[in-house]
Amino acid sequence: MDQALLKRLEVFHAAAELMHRYQALVDAKDVDGLAGLVTDDVELVRVQGNRKGREAFLDLYREFAASDVELAQHMLTNLQVSPLGGERYQVDACFWVITTHRTGEARQVWGRYRNDIVQADGEWRIAAKRISVTGIAIVPEDALVPADVTSFGPLPRRVTTTEHGGERVR
Repeated sequence: MDQALLKRLEVFHAAAELMHRYQALVDAKDVDGLAGLVTDDVELVRVQGNRKGREAFLDLYREFAASDVELAQHMLTNLQVSPLGGERYQVDACFWVITTHRTGEARQVWGRYRNDIVQADGEWRIAAKRISVTGIAIVPEDALVPADVTSFGPLPRRVTTTEHGGERVR
């Protein structure tokens, strides 16, 4: 097999595994685990502001771990890996995350990642993470159905009270 192709496949596989581990650790609110995925001088870029360094990076995830999020489930798609020169690669992907909150509602957040990854001590790590949120949707508690309801067939009907005292069946 062509060595250049083999290298591209190895890096693509490593990037996919790194991104999936990142999302699983965020979902688990495992800040210590996330610390092992980034370089000491990692850069984090978000519309809310930029951060530099492992501890500053982890502060965002400490905030997330302390938040009212009960469950989070990240999904990743459209992964693309491009060489940046040397052993640095850019990893672009789309993400979608659903979170449930102690207040009862759920949120859907979608957007794009643009990460730089490098090998350090034989492990692939995130050297730069750019998170660009495209949209956020709030799903009110009364729009959610129990998780044990089948995803096909009739859904349970709900009777809700309107602001004028009438009833509405959904």
